[in-house]
Amino acid sequence: MSYSDTHASALALLGRKGADITFTRTTQGSYNPETDAATITTSTVAGKAVRVAASSADREKYAGLGLTETEVPVLFFGPTTYGEAPSVGDTCVWASTKYTARDVEIIAPDGNVIAARVLVSR
Repeated sequence: MSYSDTHASALALLGRKGADITFTRTTQGSYNPETDAATITTSTVAGKAVRVAASSADREKYAGLGLTETEVPVLFFGPTTYGEAPSVGDTCVWASTKYTARDVEIIAPDGNVIAARVLVSR
């Protein structure tokens, strides 16, 4: 069973109330001793998101990460591309502030991501 229709519905709902957002992942490639530099590559995961209230489980995650609730928005994120998701360490801009994903809880009933709850911090 595919949940691609559920993903499309979730993305449409997020599109009505949410904002565009892009998570960017930067990775270091191979090191070149001749240039004394490593290649840097970036990839992105685009979608829509809304800020949601923190759950009791989120508050436990905050404590484990040494964060406070007032500093860490929780975003409900729907990827534009079915199956994509941000990862811990990815960066984004939300409400004109740059954040880093600190925890990502994916929703993937068939193994393909349809949405995610993302805790981000400065």
